[in-house]
Amino acid sequence: MRSESVSLSAVSPGSSRTMTCHVWGEREARPKVYLHGGLHADEMPGPLALWHLMDRLDEAERQGRITGQVSVVPLANPIGLMQWVQNKPQGRQDLETMRNFNRGYPDLAALVGDDLDGVLTDDPDHNKAAVRAAFGAALARVAPLTEPDELRLRLMQWSHDADYVLDLHCDHVAILHLYASGLRPADTELLCRSIGAELALVQDVSGGNAFDEAHTAPWRDLAARHAGRHPIPAGCFSSTLEYRGQGDVDDATAARDAENLMVFLGAVGAVSGTAAPAHPLPPLYPLGGAVEAFAPQGGIVTWLHCPGDRVATGDTLAHVSDPTKRQRLPVLSPATGILFRRELWPFVMKGQGMCHVAGETILRQGHLLSD
Repeated sequence: MRSESVSLSAVSPGSSRTMTCHVWGEREARPKVYLHGGLHADEMPGPLALWHLMDRLDEAERQGRITGQVSVVPLANPIGLMQWVQNKPQGRQDLETMRNFNRGYPDLAALVGDDLDGVLTDDPDHNKAAVRAAFGAALARVAPLTEPDELRLRLMQWSHDADYVLDLHCDHVAILHLYASGLRPADTELLCRSIGAELALVQDVSGGNAFDEAHTAPWRDLAARHAGRHPIPAGCFSSTLEYRGQGDVDDATAARDAENLMVFLGAVGAVSGTAAPAHPLPPLYPLGGAVEAFAPQGGIVTWLHCPGDRVATGDTLAHVSDPTKRQRLPVLSPATGILFRRELWPFVMKGQGMCHVAGETILRQGHLLSD
């Protein structure tokens, strides 16, 4: 194992933050798998799973079982880790701008521009390597103005040439689920069966250029630009893994998750000697079929359903009670499908989002991600 640390540019005299990436395997080995956790810096199930994964990678390295290259950034966001307000972590948005740390990543296809003209051939493998080289060169030209944008750039400099990119997150209260592009459905199914996902939400373009999509959309865009002349494959499979809820942080669960990640690494050829994927294939629904339910009034929340429950349109999911009015109102399911995540707080303001239900029917278009 080797480690690389980079320091972000100081935003004020005497300040400094450092990011670290640990790598197993030879530098040019394929496949390359990149994983990071804690991009939303108040979400710790992913970093703990990576802690246990790194122990397993050390063991695999000692046994000579690293056949590809595995890069792990266990804590991807030192900026967010320092953001505490009234003794509570605030790791989802940059407090200076309130911009989500998982939005606004560089558009690699736009950065590459005409760089590939005269470089591509009729060989897909040659073109895949050429695109990766162009991505690296384009990122080297970027001059970020802010510390969060420099963080985004450094992460992509580590990950842009990977065959597989896994971004480990969690929700407030949720089942284990994931988000993926529709470009490589076999890999989506393989990941689900490896990690034990209970739901996959699939969408090519969800809006906001989140970290996972910043690695898949450029391949799609460049393939469309050069269609009929130069074949460009979908050179990266990327997914956001939602490891249940913020409170699901314990060694036993994280160790199981790490073991399942090793199963995936083995299934894609980065590590040898692992078990085969054994989990059942969960529902794969369109991201546009995931719909939010909102609070009909402010008040105290009492839930009738838990994440993982199947519900129908119009079912009562929860109640919101206003003791000052002696009024209790139902929260109705906006769709038929799976209640897969809900908010943590037992009090809401009127109009606040409370939960999401995912189903087979597309009910939303356009920008599909919450901020």
